[in-house]
Amino acid sequence: MARSVLEPIMRGLVSAAACVVMGQAALAQDAASVARLAQPGAVDGFQGNSDAFIWQHFVKFTAPASPSQPSPVVFETWASDADTFSQTPRWPAGDASQTRSFQTSALLLAKTQFAAPSDARDLRSVAISVPCKAPGNAAVGGFPTHGTPTPCIAEEVRRNRPQFDYIVTNKLNTQAGLAAAYTKAFKIEMPLDAISVKVDWVPVPFLLQWLPQLRDADNVRRLYHTTISNQQEYALLSMHVSSRQNPNWVWGTFEHQFNPGRCDSIGCSDTFGAVNRTVLPNKDAINTQYGACPKTPELTSLMRAAGLSQVWENYCLKSTQVDYTAADGTPYVLGNSVIEGIVGNGTIPASSCITCHSYASFGPNGKTPGSAIAMLPFNPSGRTIPAALEGARQFDFMWGVLLAP
Repeated sequence: MARSVLEPIMRGLVSAAACVVMGQAALAQDAASVARLAQPGAVDGFQGNSDAFIWQHFVKFTAPASPSQPSPVVFETWASDADTFSQTPRWPAGDASQTRSFQTSALLLAKTQFAAPSDARDLRSVAISVPCKAPGNAAVGGFPTHGTPTPCIAEEVRRNRPQFDYIVTNKLNTQAGLAAAYTKAFKIEMPLDAISVKVDWVPVPFLLQWLPQLRDADNVRRLYHTTISNQQEYALLSMHVSSRQNPNWVWGTFEHQFNPGRCDSIGCSDTFGAVNRTVLPNKDAINTQYGACPKTPELTSLMRAAGLSQVWENYCLKSTQVDYTAADGTPYVLGNSVIEGIVGNGTIPASSCITCHSYASFGPNGKTPGSAIAMLPFNPSGRTIPAALEGARQFDFMWGVLLAP
């Protein structure tokens, strides 16, 4: 990235107190005693750890879908939840990025739509194919709340072809199909090459309102991956990634380096792609800037070989997760300042990708039991509570099951 572009922005964004970069052991000691930032672990059939594994996937699905043009990138051509969980599922043809199907955060819905476990119902009318919406807790990230139109953040989920085909082939895309699967005691096991991404986007005018130091739209395009949907330009803020390579899946979360407070509460850790492997949370202030996340030669080489745009160098891996707890039983946590914090109105220090998604399930009627949905507002971490899944079958860690018509 050109120094002339980054230097004035960093001067405006980085707080006076420099972020503290220390070793992995120091981060573990500094973490709250009740939970610990998820650490990289083993991945089945892969020689490196989960950080290296997730970065290798990231490089593949953020590569241009066509060598002749930088956009769309590969994940933007995958099926949305609207494409997948439908009476007439379809794999998108052509450039699926131009007509994105945004959806409401499942975490936010669990906190706002269900007054009691008995409220579980068909969520498509309020959750899928919705416009860009005001986030669940804008104040937690200092995101703007005033303006015409109201500042918004849009979320979408994309599933790659192996996952889409498995769901559709086994008729798991509707409640009727899920009810039949329940009757047959069908065990849902997605293929090992199944991948999902959850992405949060912000319209460029609202990004400039949030971070005026970015100055103008041209500068945003130099620093962010952007896209046009329904004649509105959006910039990518954050991304969750999940891969079925492990039985508990392999999870990772990415944030743009300019997201305010991206390492707040639990810190950031990247043993493969970042020169500074560990960044401790700033305990003296919230929503500060943590600076750039310069890439290692190994990751830089992968990015260049795949033909990635330079904007992707501005996205930082927060950490990866492959298990519920550390060896001593301390729960692992992993949360995103935008996806969980601002949009989902979640609690980042208590968020766990694996634990939350372990409650994705369906009962005899093909619907997710209220007892499982009721776990989400508590931002569960640690081992799954079996009683919440009594009489249900797990949907292999995929909350898309909520959207089955």
